[in-house]
Amino acid sequence: MTRWLSWLLLPLLLTACDATDQPLAIGQEVPAVDLVRFAGGGVQFPVAYRGRVLLIHFWADWCALCREELQESEPLYRRYRDRGLEVLAINLQQPRETVRAYLAGLDISYPVLLDSGGEMSRRYGVSALPVIYLLDRRGRLHARMLGGASPDQLERLIRSLM
Repeated sequence: MTRWLSWLLLPLLLTACDATDQPLAIGQEVPAVDLVRFAGGGVQFPVAYRGRVLLIHFWADWCALCREELQESEPLYRRYRDRGLEVLAINLQQPRETVRAYLAGLDISYPVLLDSGGEMSRRYGVSALPVIYLLDRRGRLHARMLGGASPDQLERLIRSLM
């Protein structure tokens, strides 16, 4: 039922995000965007993370597959963070209260960022969820996985950038 509801809500996200920009090309340096940390404060993305491999999950609470993906990335984060991996969960345009309630049921220690105005989703060409972006240490797009990826797939890609 939840998966069915997610597919019904997808057109609403596409309209809300106004995803008129084309997806980024593999190898392209990603554009800078100002975001808000859920824990507080602002961050200029990806500048603040330069020199680190970035695994980025775009998510919303209605995305049935996003919860599992966010949880499955926690062991990867713990295993590789000392070697230069940063995992980021970027929420798409949802109220802080919605994000707070959703995170209460997750056991993740990596940063959650808020794309409140939808600028990042537009500039990165996010048009459906779940979607994962993997950036190299220079801030270039290495991989984009629409529909998600298994932890094994993600680990192989992360290791190739370490």
